[in-house]
Amino acid sequence: MRTAGSAVGEAADGGLPVVADTASTRAAEELGERLQQVPGVKSAVLVYHNFEDVADEVASPPQSFRTN
Repeated sequence: MRTAGSAVGEAADGGLPVVADTASTRAAEELGERLQQVPGVKSAVLVYHNFEDVADEVASPPQSFRTN
C-alpha cells in the first residue's frame, strides 16, 4: 500500500513504524482504517499526533464507529 505523505520505518520489536502527514484529522482516521485492512497487519495504533489548524474541522466519528 502506498500513500502520499507516508513513510515506513525499519521494523523493530514486532512493529513497523509509519509516519504520515495528512491534511486533516479525518484523513488521519481514514488512513488508520486503511492500514488495519492491509493483509498481515494485526493492528494499527496512533501513538502520536500533532494536528494544527483543526478548529475549522467538524468532528466526525471514524467509519468503524458509525452505526448506519
